[in-house]
Order: sequence, then structure tokens, then C-alpha cells
Amino acid sequence: MHTHNTRVIARTVLLAALLAVAFSSVARANFGIDLATGRLTTADGLFSRQAGEHADINIRIALPRTADNVADGSVHDVKVDLPVGLVGNPTAAPTCDFDQLIPPGGSPNPDCPIASQVGIAKITTDSSLGPDDRADIYTPVFNMRRSSDSPGLFAFNFGGAALKIVPRVRPDDYGIGADSLALTQASPPYYIDVTLWGVPADPAHNSDREDPAIPAFGASSPDPRKAFLSNPTSCSGKPAAFTVSADAWQDIGAFVSKSFDQDRDGTPFVFTGCDRVPFNPSVNVQPLSHTADAPTGLNFDLDVPQSDAPDGNATAHMRKAVVTFPEGMSVSPSSAAGLGACAPSEVKLGNNEDVTCPNSSKIGTVEIDTPVLDEPLKGDVILAKQNDNPFRSLLALYIVAKGPGFWVKLSGRVDVDPVTGRVTTTFDNNPQLPFSHLHVALRGGSQAPLATPPACGTYTTRTEITSWASDTPVTLDTPFTIDERCGTRGFSPSLSAGTTNPLAGAESPFSLTLTRADGEQYFQSIETALPPGLLGKIAAAPECASDLAAIGACPLGTELGETNTLSGPGGAPLALNGRVYLTGPYKDAPFGLSIVVPTAGQAGPFDLGDVVVRAAIYVDRTDAHVTVKSDPLPTIIQGIPLRVRQINVTIDRAGFLFNPTACAPSTVFVNVGSLEGATASLTAPFRVAGCAALAIKQRLAVRLTGKTQTTDGKHPGISATLTDSGGGANLRKVVAKLPLSLALDPDNAQALCKPEQRLARACPATSIVGQARATSVLLDALTGPVYFVEAKRRSASGRLISTFPNLWIPLSADGVTIDITATSAVDSLDRLVTTFDMLPDAPISTFQLSIDGGKHGIITVSGKPGVCDRSRVLDLQLTGQSGKVMETPVTATVDGCKPKIKKASASPRAVSLRLSGVGAGRLTLTGGSVVKSTRTLKAATEATIKAQLTSKARATLRHVGRLRVAVTVKFTPHKGAGVTLHRLMRLRR
Repeated sequence: MHTHNTRVIARTVLLAALLAVAFSSVARANFGIDLATGRLTTADGLFSRQAGEHADINIRIALPRTADNVADGSVHDVKVDLPVGLVGNPTAAPTCDFDQLIPPGGSPNPDCPIASQVGIAKITTDSSLGPDDRADIYTPVFNMRRSSDSPGLFAFNFGGAALKIVPRVRPDDYGIGADSLALTQASPPYYIDVTLWGVPADPAHNSDREDPAIPAFGASSPDPRKAFLSNPTSCSGKPAAFTVSADAWQDIGAFVSKSFDQDRDGTPFVFTGCDRVPFNPSVNVQPLSHTADAPTGLNFDLDVPQSDAPDGNATAHMRKAVVTFPEGMSVSPSSAAGLGACAPSEVKLGNNEDVTCPNSSKIGTVEIDTPVLDEPLKGDVILAKQNDNPFRSLLALYIVAKGPGFWVKLSGRVDVDPVTGRVTTTFDNNPQLPFSHLHVALRGGSQAPLATPPACGTYTTRTEITSWASDTPVTLDTPFTIDERCGTRGFSPSLSAGTTNPLAGAESPFSLTLTRADGEQYFQSIETALPPGLLGKIAAAPECASDLAAIGACPLGTELGETNTLSGPGGAPLALNGRVYLTGPYKDAPFGLSIVVPTAGQAGPFDLGDVVVRAAIYVDRTDAHVTVKSDPLPTIIQGIPLRVRQINVTIDRAGFLFNPTACAPSTVFVNVGSLEGATASLTAPFRVAGCAALAIKQRLAVRLTGKTQTTDGKHPGISATLTDSGGGANLRKVVAKLPLSLALDPDNAQALCKPEQRLARACPATSIVGQARATSVLLDALTGPVYFVEAKRRSASGRLISTFPNLWIPLSADGVTIDITATSAVDSLDRLVTTFDMLPDAPISTFQLSIDGGKHGIITVSGKPGVCDRSRVLDLQLTGQSGKVMETPVTATVDGCKPKIKKASASPRAVSLRLSGVGAGRLTLTGGSVVKSTRTLKAATEATIKAQLTSKARATLRHVGRLRVAVTVKFTPHKGAGVTLHRLMRLRR
């Protein structure tokens, strides 16, 4: 038991692990620290190297002296930094208030509770008797009631004044340090020797415990034994280091430091026995929602039981926590709307500055119970900025909590499986500080960060907790149940589709929307068949090159419209907008689409790149309806399942899309496939109106070719041109009844295509009897051969009977082929009737059909004297897609027929000539007694031209009563030489 020295001698104390105090002389020469050593021992004085053991810490510091034994410098601040993991627990001992430490009147005798003493300091200082005299001062160290901005507080009574020692938590490694700031310049010390007790109430310390009632050393603690200090719980094999730093009043801020990693006897501070350090964590992980395919928050509770038992070892500190959620539970896209992220400059890892992350980046809260504080730490779970985080990863989290005088700032990596979306969160290299309970609460609601599995059942979250004492993790499995919105996962999406201007033949945007409910299977593929007649004018839109379409880099000029999707579960899915571009051939289709949805700027703080979906556009051979087949839709991007709820595509490029000209009810057909293999066939009614206002504006011109093929038994060719002035109905049916002068001669054909060859699209070239050409919505004209196809019908007895052959015309351009078919028959007047039926509802500007004549011609002149001198009028019937019918005669022109004047007539004022055998070209009528007259013919076999008499001729006729008029009529065809005819006419009054 130490004798208590005179109270007027100044007390000083250095708290070795948590506090330091020093005094120096009034003059500075070479300030520094001569000696810094320490020991870790058990209460009975044995070396302590057991990890987690509650050892006493002894620190000894020697300050430099001059030759005359005077302190070399006056200490201002002293900082002591303990090895990482060596911690104290201020709550293990009662506290002393400052009015007890400094009783009324400034007494140098503290009145702190006996149990609040946590150590003893021996200060060796100069005596006032002379430079060679020294005095040892023993001073108790007390655990004080801490302030709100410090994790603890220690103080001592120094000559009736309170000197505070402020512990701190280092922000870089979360080791413990202590600062004694702005120390008084008092009696200079020679040695400072401080011991902190691992178990303050242990009887082994009674000889150094002061009883304030006497006051004298030698007292027992009334409190039970509790652990106050604990060795590190890591056995790295490397010596742990203590560091002492100090500066002088004469040079504030110029710190000098001295470190040591072995005790004064040369034994390194290497801790062993980690296998004897307890670590028995438990965990509970539960989603807030138990509904399948729903957004959910999460409660994560981790318990690490701590023990203050004085004779055991402290619980190991947690080094690493890995939480792997079950497959099916994933990041929710719905959470991205309005979400923010925290940059490194805002979270400020590694320092104690305040966190300035935006509120939008906070996705949950955290609460940490630690035995070293009397109140839990509270803070936030924060989303880190993509790729701008310690892991350079897509997803990362910060856990931040404000403590008294310090911040806890932890960074964790979030890994998502790129195929399944399974989430694994890892927090590694956590602080070597004790905690008893960690509660993390991720927010719930429609924009919760997670989404539950899509199906009901029991799922397991696996948590692996690794301590600093061992590399072997403790594996803990936590089950949870999804038991709401159960049953078989169906697939019943809904469809809405149509044009915004449902007027027949009008230009109009078209929109299609697919929607599925939460809990249903996810979209994977879409095949859409548009109604016949709803066509795009390909010639009006440039095509995006294939290489650009594949990467989503199509130029704006190729844009057709937009797409809008909703992604994620719950009531607030994420909206993503994109553009639709026209491409050239894709796969085996003549055209394609490149659908590009950028995520940057739309998916909250994330940039997952551009989502590109390709689709092929097919055109049906029979009715020209368009079918669009998508590639498999993306269901997961960089490990985030999209859980797409709605898909909308709108085609609205000006001058591109036009409605049908048929007003009969139709449908938009969509076949949707799910990720799990289900299919749904959906239809949306489609109908346009206003067909009654659509006139038939097509006109036909027919020419018989072959100058030598105009007589009986010969085979002229036919050239027919159908033109459309636009703005009316498209044609559904064309019926042409040829004059009796023409007939079908199938036996003259070189060959017939067999029906089975037609079905196989393999008609021989010898069955070609002509060519066809059509200009439509495509960039290039459709062209193709005209095949002569054998036709048969079955009689009442079941026998096959040959009938008039058909015409098959496969028209092709730009990868599109349209089949046109014509049948032949004879009507009741024995006229050859050719019928083009079931024509596609497509705008055709011009259609040119040429049937070969000559040696293998299939049209023959029937009867004498030939076609030139008989009727060449066709009866034409045009039926529009609108249902309107127009019947009109068409007179064919004939190559090789010489023009003749069939009739000449005159009146007192004019002459008129009727000519036959004329076609497209120009008629000119001249003569000495007439005014020159001209007429242009588009197509005709007969035409009349009239010319007025000159005024002189009219006067002669009036006076004389008769007049001879010689006229000349000239026919100049568009092609070939002209023909001139003369006629002398006698006129009478």
C-alpha cells in the first residue's frame, strides 16, 4: 500500500490506452520523447498475450532532460493510439461527476465513488528541493460521466483542478486513441508510469485503490468484478503497436511520435489463442412483405452475445458478413424511380467529417447496440454511386451511424448474379469493436429496394459471419415464407391496340400495349400480326444499317416511333422510354426494327447501358398483312431482373402508316411467350370507318401488241396498265370481260405449271406467259413473271376435270413477295372473263401486266376479218376494298391496225371525222377550208375529231350554197410512224 503524499503536490496522470498527460519545463531546446514502453499483464502480474483476455495495460513514458536535469520543452498535447482491437468499456465501471472529482471549494481530494477508479498513475517529477531530488506521485484515474460528443471521458484532480482526458475512435482503422489537450505547464515530470486495470473491481488492485473517505490507498471495490479492457481478438502473428505522440507549447502542431510493439522486456505484442475466443452469432433475416412478386423491405438482425465476465475472454469482433438471399429474391427495378446515390466526396470514408449524402440515397436505417456505449448508434443505409465506390461496382452500400464524437462508416459490396439476379451482400474488414446487436431495416413500400420471389414457398437466406479470431465462417440459415398471392403462376396478359385516327385510308399513328399483373409470369417474346391493309410506307423512311441497329446507334432519320415500358413489381413500377427504328433485312425477314431503351437518366442513379431489342418484319404473300416477331426480350440486365409489367409501342412517323380501306371488322393478333414457357394468344378488335367516302379512282388502259397478230387465229400480246390517282379505295377485285374478237388458246402455251409445282413455288420457266410490274409502298417496284397454271375442278361424280388455266403472278421487291392470282372463264355471251380476286388491301400506284403474244401466245383472235375491224371494247368491273363497284367499258388499242375513216359528216360550220384503228397518240385535222384541230388520245380504238370551217368557207357556203372541202387527218402514235388520210367532202347549204 502506497503512502499518500502531501496533497499540495500536483497530481498528474497519463491514461495509457485511452489518455495521456505530461508536464514539461518552461524552456524548450530539443523537445521529444526519450522512452515509450509498456506491458500487458494479468491482474497477478503475468504476461498477457491471450487474444480477448482482460489484461492490465501499463505504459511508461520518459521525457527528455537537459544536462542539468531540466525538462526539455513544455508539453502541450499528448496523443496515445492503441493497437487496433484493444478496447475499453467505460460502462463496466460507475462514473464520477465533476462536482465529486472537484469537491466544493476546489479541494485537491476527490470524492469519486471507489468503484469509479479504473487505474493508477505514478508520476516521477522534479522536487523543489533541488535538481537531483525526485518525487513519486501516485494518482488515481477515474471513469467520468461522458459528454454527448465523446465516447468516454476520464479525468483526475490536479491540485483542485479537473484535467480531462478525451478518448476518440480513429476513423481510418477504428482503433482507440486518447487525447490530453492544452495541458498545463506545471511541475515537469521525469517518468510517467500508468496502469489501467483490465478488471477494475478485482481485489488484486486493492493496494492501488484510493478510499476517498480517508483519503488513503488500500480499499476494495464494492461492485462486482467486470471486464473493462480487452486484448485484440485477432491472431495475425504480427506484433501490435502502441504509438505516443506529443507537441510542445513552444511549437504547437509539430508532433513527435514514438511507437513500440514489444514490452520493456523485449516480448513482442503478438496475440495467440484465438481458438479460445468465443464467437456465437445468431441472425434473423425477414422480408417485410410475404406476397409473391412484390416489392419488399427487409429486417436484418444480427446478435453477437458479449460477455463482461472477468475471467473469460472477450467475444471475438466480427470481421466479415456475407448475406446471400435466396434465388428469386432480387433487386427491384421499381426502387430506381427517384432514387439517388452517394458519392465518395459525400460519405467521406476514412475521416470523421459529417456525412452529406442526399436523402434520396438513403434506402434504410441501422441501429447498433454496443456494450461500450450506454445508447445505441443510429444511422442510415445508403446506396453508393455506381462504379464510383470503393469496389468500382454497379451496386454498393454504405452503413453510416453517428456516435458520440465519431462516425462509423462501413462500405459493403452488393453482387448480383447476371443470370438469376441472386443478391449477395458483403461487408468485409469491419471495425475491431464490440457490438451486441445490429439491426438493419431496409425501407418497405412500393419503391422498396428488393422484390420477393415470384412464387410462394419457403426460402432460405444464408448468412456467413467470420470473426477476426478465425478464418472459418459461422454459417447461419434463416428461413422465411412467401404465402400470399399463391397458386399456380398464370399468364393472362391484356392487350389494347389500335390507330388514333380510325378513318379508312387515312394516315394514323398506331399504338399497342401489353400489360401483365404482378404475380404472373414474365414476358419473353412477342409476335404481332397487324390487320390486313394497315401498312407502312417503307419508301418514306430510310433504313438503319444492320451494324448500327445491333448496338442501338440508329440515326434519327430512321426513327418510326417510341416505346414505353413499366418495369418492376408493385404500384409504382419504373417507367423507361425508348425509340423504335426501321432497319433493313433482319434474319429471314425483309425488314426489321431496332428498339432502343436507354437506362441512363431514367433508372434513377444507374446507367445499365442501352437495352436493344431487335424484331423482324414479315409481309404475308397472300394479303400483305404485316407480322412483327421480336427477339427474346431481355429479362435481366447486369443481374437486375426487369420484371416488366407493361410494354407499349407507338408508331407515329409522319407519312408512314396508313389505315386499311376496308371497313369490315378485323383484329390485331398478338402471341406472347413467357419466361417460363407459357403462351397467350390475344386479340384486340380493329375497325376503321368512312369507307363510303372512298371512291374508286383506278383507270385501265389496254393495248394489243404484235402488228402481225391482228387477224383470225393469230396470237396478239396484251399490255394492260392500271393507274391509281390516289385518295380512294384500294382494289379488292378486278373483272375484265374481253371482246368476242379475243379468246383464250391454252393449247398454244409452251407448257403449263402443275398445281403441285405452284404450291411448291417451283413452276418451270416454260410456263411463263408474261411479266408484271407494280409500284406500291416499297422503295422499289414489285416485279415478277406471269405463270400459266393448270386448273382442275372435281365433278359431281368425283372425277377431276380440266378447266381454264389460271395465272399466278409472284411479285417481288425489297425481299417482299406478293402472290396475285387470276382465274379465267367464259360468260353467257361466250366472252373470255379474267378475274383477279382477293387482292391485298395495299395502295398500288401503277400495275402493268404484259401477256406475251406470238408463237406461244395464249390469247388468240377469234373470227374474221380480224381484231382491227371488230369491237375491241372490254367490259371492266372494279370492286374496291370499301365495297364500292365501278363498271366501265375500256377500248383497247391495237398495234398493226391501220387507221381508217369510218364516217365523215359536215354542218354549215364544221366537219367531223370518225376514225378506227387508232390508239394512244395524236390526231391532227387540217385543210384549206378548216381551222386546224388537234386531239391527244390516251387509249382508243375509235376516235372522232372535229374542225371548224374558216370564216371565208362559211361565207362561200352561204352565197354559193355548196362547197368542196379537202381535209387531211394525220394520226401520230406515241411509238412508230404516223399515218395520213385524205377525204374530199361536199357541203351544201
